[in-house]
Amino acid sequence: MLSAVYYDGRSALRHPVRLHVGDDCLHLDGDSVRRSVPLGSVDFGEAMGKGPRCIELPDGARCEVADHDGMRRLLAAAGVTESLVVRLQTRWRWAAAALAIVVGSAGAAYFWGLPALARTLAPHVPAPAVKLISDGVLAQLDGQLFAASALPPARQDEIRRLATAHLREAGQPDWRIHFRSAPKIGANALALPGGDIVILDKLVTLMNDDRQLLAVVAHEVGHLAHRHSLQQLIQGATLSLVLAAWFGDVSSAAVALGGQLLQAGYSREAEREADAYATRLLLRCCGSSAGLVEALEKLARSEGDAGGALSLLGSHPETAARIAAIRALAAQGN
Repeated sequence: MLSAVYYDGRSALRHPVRLHVGDDCLHLDGDSVRRSVPLGSVDFGEAMGKGPRCIELPDGARCEVADHDGMRRLLAAAGVTESLVVRLQTRWRWAAAALAIVVGSAGAAYFWGLPALARTLAPHVPAPAVKLISDGVLAQLDGQLFAASALPPARQDEIRRLATAHLREAGQPDWRIHFRSAPKIGANALALPGGDIVILDKLVTLMNDDRQLLAVVAHEVGHLAHRHSLQQLIQGATLSLVLAAWFGDVSSAAVALGGQLLQAGYSREAEREADAYATRLLLRCCGSSAGLVEALEKLARSEGDAGGALSLLGSHPETAARIAAIRALAAQGN
């Protein structure tokens, strides 16, 4: 006989009972309870650590059993075998292995699966949707971080004319240059998914040679050509949705979308791709990629290799390694 507590499913009253198995039934005997239930209709539940085990009866009643050894004997008498999952989760080595598999799978999905998904989806996002996203992000940045540029309009127009004359090629994504002021961010530039390239005033001041400014624009065109910013937004939005669904707050995912470009720099692979694109473009259009090397060196001296969220250096490979790769590619092109 096994001691248990019986609840009838209609009230919170506790009824001490004794359990035993016989004639293919689970028998409950107590001062106010006496019943027999066919074993086939009993759900013996699962062990939950050191907590009491719950036996569910077909009419909504239940029994709680604190004696786990006695429960195992009762199950054996009933001919009930624990499932493989239940047996495994009572062994700490298997539980640790399962946890390692879950963590490893989540890590693989984050580091490899999510970028692969973003690369696959980015080319298929409709152009109107891309423009809507890009306009929304720029409006968010203008409302939170950016102010109107202090550069003279004539200087802005001059940079736009230079970039169009030297860098515009057939087959490129459509792009346009905007100028903004953001003293707290520093010398930076970024490309939004819809083709908007934003150059901050401090970057124009830092790059006192137009070749360097053209190199910065070429680098950002490289991000657009490879759809890096759109991939980044897809990754951020997907991760936000997964986390929001997991933690039960789906509404928070929408808030995260517009700020993804502010929260993390591009991956090292994306930066290498943008550098390579800019190097080839500068070689074709300007005959030299020296301006890109000079721009990176100036940014490194100005900000350090840590960079900022919007910086050409933020979350990027070390500047020396990038410069070496640019020079090696330029040497091949020559």
